[in-house]
Amino acid sequence: MKKVTSPIPYNYITIKTTKSRIEKGLLAIPVSLISQFPKLASKIYVLNDKGKEEEKTYTPYQSSSRECRIGGLKAFYSKYKINDGDEIVIQILDEGKYKIIPEKYFNERIKKLENNFEKSLNDIETEKNIKNLSYATNKSSIEVIQSEFVRMSQKEVYKRKTKLVPSNKTKENVPSSLRKILVVLYGGKCQISGFTFIMKNGNPYFEIHHIDSLKGNHIKNLLVVSPNIHAQFTYTEPEHYFDSDSWLRKVRLNDNAYTVFQIIDKLPKYFEKEIHY
Repeated sequence: MKKVTSPIPYNYITIKTTKSRIEKGLLAIPVSLISQFPKLASKIYVLNDKGKEEEKTYTPYQSSSRECRIGGLKAFYSKYKINDGDEIVIQILDEGKYKIIPEKYFNERIKKLENNFEKSLNDIETEKNIKNLSYATNKSSIEVIQSEFVRMSQKEVYKRKTKLVPSNKTKENVPSSLRKILVVLYGGKCQISGFTFIMKNGNPYFEIHHIDSLKGNHIKNLLVVSPNIHAQFTYTEPEHYFDSDSWLRKVRLNDNAYTVFQIIDKLPKYFEKEIHY
């Protein structure tokens, strides 16, 4: 087994296929993974690309073959045109239940779902797209939100867009997907003062400040703030202090210096893919 940098902001596991096993419709489970599989011969269930369970034959390592393997995969290999050396993503869902996906298909699917998430038009779509990513990656909703925060923080900063209305131009609003990420990770608490309050609907109140009003809705350009702090950013002459990665670390408002809490410090910066042979 070796670890390499994941091409997506999620950790995942793959098994490298071989020509002989593909021809027999088998997926050999490397010794490094057999602890995740039953010790006795049994039927196991593999989820197909539509989420339906398919019963497959299973041979444990303790058998005469001395190889742990899943059988009955000829149709799967044929459908996805799996070749020698291709990698199969494997997800352990529950006891006796697994999901296998060709890596190329898996990564394309995740990127498509991430794009859908970014383009969410409202809170309902945002929640739906988080659930879709959670299901596809086999990660919890909070893990999805954390991963998407890290991914978005690595994107290029762009000029903030404007849109024409009958009498003037208005700047674009913060997308629903970004608002969701920020409220979950910061809990609605101001990144400067730590203050928030709970509204009648049970949700924390917060406002989002654009550090540079001319720049777009980039994670690094947005701050979760209280109304008081937001007003100070708007009506005073704040002094900003950024680190080498362009994260705002300190700010001075009316001669008062504040440290800015950045959740990125608590999140993983890199993600790994485990390749098992």
